[in-house]
Amino acid sequence: MRMTRSATGRRAVAAPAAWLVGVVAPLLLAASVHGQTLSGWPIEAPPEPLEPTEVQFPPYEVRMLDNGMRVIAVLHHEQPVVSVRLLVGAGMVHEPPEKAGLANLLGALLDQGTAARSAQEIAETIDTIGGGLGVGAGSDLTFVNAVVMSDSFELVMGLLSEVIRQPAFAPEEIERQRQQMLSGLQVSMQDPDYVAGVVFERLVYGDHPYGRPQSGTLESLPTITSADLRAFHDLYFAPNNAIMAIVGDLTAETAFETAERIFGDWAPKLIEPPAFSAPPPPASRVVVVDMPGAVQTEIRAGHIGVARTHADYMPLDMAVRVLGGEGSNRLHRVLRTERGLTYGAEASIHTLQTTGDVVAQTDTRTEATAEALRLTIEEFWRLRRQPVGLRELDGVQAYMTGSFPLQLETPDAIALRVLNVLFYGLDPAELGTYRERVSAVSADDIQRVSQEFLLPDQLSIVLVGDASAFIDDLPAAGFANVERVSLADLDLSPGGLRVVESAPADVAAPARPTAAERAQAMEVVRRAIAAKGGADRLRTITTATARGRTTMYTPAGSMDADTVSYTAYPGRFRVEAALPTGRIVQAFADDEAWLEGPDGVEDASPTVRDDFRASLRRDLIQLLLRAADGGVDMRPIGAASADGRAAAVEFLTADIDEPVRLFLDPRTGLVIRQTYVSQGPAGPEETEELYSDYREVDGVQVAFRAIVRRGGVSVLERELADLTFNATIDAALFARPGAPE
Repeated sequence: MRMTRSATGRRAVAAPAAWLVGVVAPLLLAASVHGQTLSGWPIEAPPEPLEPTEVQFPPYEVRMLDNGMRVIAVLHHEQPVVSVRLLVGAGMVHEPPEKAGLANLLGALLDQGTAARSAQEIAETIDTIGGGLGVGAGSDLTFVNAVVMSDSFELVMGLLSEVIRQPAFAPEEIERQRQQMLSGLQVSMQDPDYVAGVVFERLVYGDHPYGRPQSGTLESLPTITSADLRAFHDLYFAPNNAIMAIVGDLTAETAFETAERIFGDWAPKLIEPPAFSAPPPPASRVVVVDMPGAVQTEIRAGHIGVARTHADYMPLDMAVRVLGGEGSNRLHRVLRTERGLTYGAEASIHTLQTTGDVVAQTDTRTEATAEALRLTIEEFWRLRRQPVGLRELDGVQAYMTGSFPLQLETPDAIALRVLNVLFYGLDPAELGTYRERVSAVSADDIQRVSQEFLLPDQLSIVLVGDASAFIDDLPAAGFANVERVSLADLDLSPGGLRVVESAPADVAAPARPTAAERAQAMEVVRRAIAAKGGADRLRTITTATARGRTTMYTPAGSMDADTVSYTAYPGRFRVEAALPTGRIVQAFADDEAWLEGPDGVEDASPTVRDDFRASLRRDLIQLLLRAADGGVDMRPIGAASADGRAAAVEFLTADIDEPVRLFLDPRTGLVIRQTYVSQGPAGPEETEELYSDYREVDGVQVAFRAIVRRGGVSVLERELADLTFNATIDAALFARPGAPE
């Protein structure tokens, strides 16, 4: 290892304090720009993924029986099995408000006896033919379904006709099911997850039926009588209010002929849909349900969404998947991977027949409630203001298109998919173009719908936990107006939770740090500066010259480069990298950037120039000193160390578009990790730099080794050979070749 002498005359061997200024961000760009030239380099690249297999939706036909019942037959001959699913438009939204849980109780009773068979006889009939039978109810519907071998198709159709048309509603079965539901509800009301869910739905939907607990309440269930059940059944159960899907190993004619023969005598009815008020407009509201002694807090945050038939449903669904779903999940990455605040976090669209909602949910230890909530809300804001990276978009699209064939593997899965499409008023032909439509959604589409439909300043927020342990932290996190209710006083009956209505507010910035937060963050900054060598020493550094070995990881494989970087504070750097394809030079000075390669010199693009500028502003020395001088807004993040002090800080400053976060070693106070958003080849992506092997260089502790990751994938590793502080650097190194002097 070569020894160098600094301008102070002292000899040192170590990593540079600020090598990332002149190397990390520029070389990341070099890797993305020049990676394609490695095709002739002897490396072992990973195999290309297989082309997606073509998915052909099975042949289908839709007919309407004379009595108004819609029947769809889907031919699927891979297995000698038939699945039959029948939906009736009678769910929670149709029950009287004072009879909450009526539809749920009715659905559970459908297979508990008919006019001709007892519950035991129904079970024995299904067991004898080796089939399965399911019943139940939801927000908008009641369902029965069965899966049998093809030769039992006609038998099971007759059984389904009995179950759906002639339920017995025997008093002893009603009481048995009621007691089971009451027992389950008593347990559920002690479960923070359940309580958070039902309170959230009440806040979002108000006195609309969607805001009522689907399972009813401890007060409403005892009031439901057999007369209520029969009246509900008589009112809504009719063929012109039903859809049937028959999927499996049979012909279309067999399916339709059997359906007509067995269900054709079911008389239609004139059905008047119930009238109810629309859900309230989104409005910011925070409700804390107090459960003393709880060690965790359940968190829900969301608002009304769009109907399944909305033209922007798919891009909004994909945006929410980026936020917290399969294929991406920013919430999981921020709350679990980066902060260790939870075991899991997710976001989803809850789809109902006429509308729906967007909800983010997680749980966290009680003392971290305010921080976890703040981070969750900030991810809503970030999705609005920042385009998603192509890596994130690709991940969501790959999951959605890759999992789609799995939803068509069995007759029962196909029947469920088809019925969902029909029930929501969509064309079954859409199933044949699903993957193409998913792949057609762009990052611009996702940002557009995020800005239109995600409303971070109008979220309904529910926190269920030990309020005394976290409620005082909420104002400092930006949640000043909080409603607190004890679990014992929670009233889920109509009107029990007052609905707050407000006009849509202007989109506001996330809450700024409080004075107390800034003071605590300043302690973190001072500790980091002291560990690094002290403010007096850091302020004397004017230049840094560093040499090292860098490995870059590109889609084509890895690439090693010997590098030398020249940094002249506060705003100039030059990087030289000896790549297998030739020497690359990148430079930034006086807010101008240029690149030089085997093909000549060119001005850097605005995107590259902006990233060079941002890399200088993220330089540890400059960032820490600027923060110490009060030039950066900041707040502490993460859990405190054993001595009660914060171990990480977030910088929020106008000259850096996205927050920059520094994480300290709680033992030494040295910075071991930095996270931010940077421009990668796939667009804006979460980036982290990991620092290790600290050594002293001329009185300054600097990292000898660094690893850079984007989207959780390593893209660069850097080992330093030597560093010189405060050596004279020729200004000509920063000048663009060929520029007039």
